[in-house]
Amino acid sequence: MERNKGKTRKSIILVLILLTLSVCILSYLSYNKYIKYNNILKDNKELNTKISTLKKEYEEEEKIKSNLQEEENSLNNKEKEIVKLKEEVFSLASNLEEKITNNESNYKIAYITFDDGPYHSTDEVLDILDKYKVKATFFTIGLDKDICYDNNNYSCAETYKKEVDRGHTIANHTYTHAIFRGLYNSTTSFINDVKRQEKLIEERTGYKTNIVRFPGGSSTAGNLKNSITNELKNMGYGWVDWTANDGDGGYVPNTTVAWTNFTNSINENIEVVLFHDYSKITISILPKAIEYLQENNYIILPLFYNSIKVNK
Repeated sequence: MERNKGKTRKSIILVLILLTLSVCILSYLSYNKYIKYNNILKDNKELNTKISTLKKEYEEEEKIKSNLQEEENSLNNKEKEIVKLKEEVFSLASNLEEKITNNESNYKIAYITFDDGPYHSTDEVLDILDKYKVKATFFTIGLDKDICYDNNNYSCAETYKKEVDRGHTIANHTYTHAIFRGLYNSTTSFINDVKRQEKLIEERTGYKTNIVRFPGGSSTAGNLKNSITNELKNMGYGWVDWTANDGDGGYVPNTTVAWTNFTNSINENIEVVLFHDYSKITISILPKAIEYLQENNYIILPLFYNSIKVNK
């Protein structure tokens, strides 16, 4: 009897142990499932967060892209408007030139031009022109202009675009201006230099110029002048010299001499005034020169291809 009781007790203990183990195993398995489930939830939450972040970034990029597209379209429209406005101004200027030539107008025209730039000091010139709300023509070269010749701490590469953006006419003065270093060796050497500058202007501004000035003036070309001008004509270029200047292309000792040179040279109803935007003396008298021209009934305009002063 006691033996049976012992067996029964052992069986009960064994069953309890087995039940305990089963509960532990089930608890362990349930805990693992819980952990895995939580991890899945956590992973899904992180994934959803990443998806949400990526979606916001995409929407933001699309918004930026859309805004940029709108700005680009707006700029293109403004550029078209500026081109159209310039064409209208040049058409009116042509009519005025004709009236002046026929003595049918009391007004006169002055085309202010600057040679050999851009320079660091060109910014001063642009600011003065802006102040007086007048437009000029810049006959540019390309050699050594990435670093400003008159201030090596600055680059002049962006100045070409500034001139165009502010409504001025940008023109071709050859790439090198190498009067004594091969520019006038032949018609080909001159034309190649013009083409090189033409390419630079177009790359820097998006604008293709059609006006050129001979470095030193057209007489510097000597016996090559006719063949060069014929080639320029075939390329769609006109060329222009000047009728007035302050002498800043040579030695000018002071502003008094420059001013006298300038005022004494103003004697035609349609003037092409030659200045250089590297000259501090010219920059110092420029406001006074603009006022002088305006007081003497000159309308100051930028040069354009169809002007009678541009040889074609």
